[in-house]
Amino acid sequence: MLRTVFAVSDGQQSEAPMIELHQYCPEQQQWQIGDFATVRLPLLQGSRFWINLTDATALEQQQVLELFRIHPVIAEDFLRDRHPPKLDTSNSFQLLILRGFAATDFSDYPGHCQLNLLFNEQVMLVKFYSQAPAPHILLPFSTLKGLDTKGWVKQCIYAVSASYLHKLIQFEEELGDLEDAMQSNGNDQRMAQIMKFRSVFRKIDRNLAYQKDIFADLLYEEDDSHPFRLLFERVELRDFYEKFERLHSMVQMYYDQLSDLVDGYMSTSSHQINEKMKVLTILTAVFVPLTFIAGVYGMNFKYMPELETQWGYHLTLAVMLGVAVGLLVWFKVRRWW
Repeated sequence: MLRTVFAVSDGQQSEAPMIELHQYCPEQQQWQIGDFATVRLPLLQGSRFWINLTDATALEQQQVLELFRIHPVIAEDFLRDRHPPKLDTSNSFQLLILRGFAATDFSDYPGHCQLNLLFNEQVMLVKFYSQAPAPHILLPFSTLKGLDTKGWVKQCIYAVSASYLHKLIQFEEELGDLEDAMQSNGNDQRMAQIMKFRSVFRKIDRNLAYQKDIFADLLYEEDDSHPFRLLFERVELRDFYEKFERLHSMVQMYYDQLSDLVDGYMSTSSHQINEKMKVLTILTAVFVPLTFIAGVYGMNFKYMPELETQWGYHLTLAVMLGVAVGLLVWFKVRRWW
């Protein structure tokens, strides 16, 4: 990395933060750290540039894009920190925006993690944005040094897909344990955890769907003159598509399984509530006639013949007991409990 000096509109000079620039010199046949201020068009035949604008200021980024004559629409998309995955082309440059997953697991969604690539045969411009550390997605140049532009793009695509794959494979075991726990002892705490997982997978599903569609469109594109199709063979495009299609399918499968756990827990809870309500309903049905009898003989009328009966109290208790037992037997015969 190096610190570069840029001239601003009032003639003064300001020291910008950092532009990481690596330049391949065909005369020396080796890579070296370069100074952007020395880059001039047209580029020498055989020379190549890898420029990381992640830590550059807005002024630096704009000057780099203006130097390489990037179309304003493409430049605007490249500079945005929040943009859906897309593939676009203008003049000799291609824009590829990818989104990875920066968190260590799916317990929380730390925000989007975006990798913007703008490249042609000689130049690769990189801009990375992430709300969480993600060194496994923004590959250091040392790992890309011996590759050409095609290799750079391929490794970036693989890094983005790998940011999902390893975590999805690990989540399978966690999901199995969660299913067992919900079946043996489901509770609201585990339900909240499941709802959190569902929310994360819903966001991931959108990112993967965009990226899967990018390579699906390329794979089934009838026009073979598309620059990206000229850069990669059909088998490679199919590999890219299958990677993201597999990831998308896994996310949808996990989301459906989590939804099944939610539905199962809700069904079990509803069944338990219904069982309790059935008991309360039976008790209510038993005590309604008993309450009626007690209410009748509890009225304060002066002349009630049964009150003067010697065995009236015992007969009333016997009738109430008989009614209660009779109702319980009837409910049992009807298999209501």
